[in-house]
Amino acid sequence: MTLFEDIADEISQRINEGFYSANSSLPNEIELQAKYGVSRSTVRKAIDILVEQHKVVRKRGVGLFLAPEISAQNILEMTGIAKPASIDDFKVIMRDKYLRKAGPLFAHLLHIQENELVYYVSFLQQGGEKVTKEVLILPLQYFPDFDVSVLKVVTVLEAMSSGKRKVADMEQQLQLITGSTELVKQLQISENAPVFKTVNFMYTEGGDPIALETRFEPAEVTKYVVDF
Repeated sequence: MTLFEDIADEISQRINEGFYSANSSLPNEIELQAKYGVSRSTVRKAIDILVEQHKVVRKRGVGLFLAPEISAQNILEMTGIAKPASIDDFKVIMRDKYLRKAGPLFAHLLHIQENELVYYVSFLQQGGEKVTKEVLILPLQYFPDFDVSVLKVVTVLEAMSSGKRKVADMEQQLQLITGSTELVKQLQISENAPVFKTVNFMYTEGGDPIALETRFEPAEVTKYVVDF
């Protein structure tokens, strides 16, 4: 066995033993190079093996992350909900991430107590000329170690596998709205242009709501596929 295979095997073993939590970041190439006392090329060959084994996700300029336990495409196919015609590469621009107290609405939708802490996460996704806005509401009790940087590497659905409770089903609401002044600016669309507003409720296998995602997309350049 070569040196890079030994390194890949050791990292793989640590993943299997649960040393890294789902979707968590791994040491970067420079840190791995220092840890093992090897060349950068050796580290990259080891990472290549882990990527091929679907154990690690790598994105240039962002870092290395543990691969999601279930892919977004698998969840979309499982639930049969409306989904984009394609899931493309994207660039993520973070806007907000903070803890807030759940008001009556979020408490009701997520079956939690009022004033319970939730993460509010807002970001933009840019793929080609299209910009999408995403807003996530995640109860702190279900996502105590949520790493927002993972959203730069995997999709929202894939990132949800990092929580204490796993997504097994979804319910979706789709509306056609007129973009607000803020949305027009963020999505880079013309005034009064139509916007798809998609709200995804994510549930455990037992039917308990654990996360809420709201997505805004320019309707004129978005195609959806609906499975029945």
